[in-house]
Amino acid sequence: MFKVHNIKINKYAQRHPDNLFVVIMMVSLSIQQKWSLVGDMLSDMVENKSDCLYLWGNKVSTYEYMITHKHFIHGQMLAVIKSKNLTEHAKAISLMKVFLKIPGLGLPKAGFVCQLVTGLVGCMDVHNIKTYGIDPKTLILNKNLKSLKSKTNNRRKIEKYITLCHDYGTENLWNSWCSMIADKYPKDFVDSNHVSEVHYTYLTGEYNDD
Repeated sequence: MFKVHNIKINKYAQRHPDNLFVVIMMVSLSIQQKWSLVGDMLSDMVENKSDCLYLWGNKVSTYEYMITHKHFIHGQMLAVIKSKNLTEHAKAISLMKVFLKIPGLGLPKAGFVCQLVTGLVGCMDVHNIKTYGIDPKTLILNKNLKSLKSKTNNRRKIEKYITLCHDYGTENLWNSWCSMIADKYPKDFVDSNHVSEVHYTYLTGEYNDD
């Protein structure tokens, strides 16, 4: 699943700033929503833009920020991905810092973006928190960055989050989450492969899988 659909999404996200914008908005729209509903939400956003019914709260801030900064974020992302001087772990740290600048994205969703655009990190959402027994408090960053202590603590949390995801395995996190969602919502998905596939088809509308 991961080796098929994640690779397709990596290529899609890296191809153009508009594609990255759609990827990030899919992640934003998925917050506190059933995964089966996200495709229609994303289609509504693509069609109606800022008048999308599903843009509320921090999702509005995410949308407005990305409309303005999508080219900049895309350029930063590609610079990290294509760097020959960074290890995989260093790339993950740099990418997390890029995506955490986006309003509305905390550690789990910034990690989800990293997973979608380059197959690194992962998303410790409410389902994975329960599955792996993660303390939710460890996933919350301090938004008060005026002090050196806050910045240091946030940096440590980012590094611990990346290590946590990579210890479990980015591919494993993807595949096990898809299996869990398929089992939990059998009326919405045929199987785990279907859950995985819609990560791509939500973005592109291409429903003919290999």
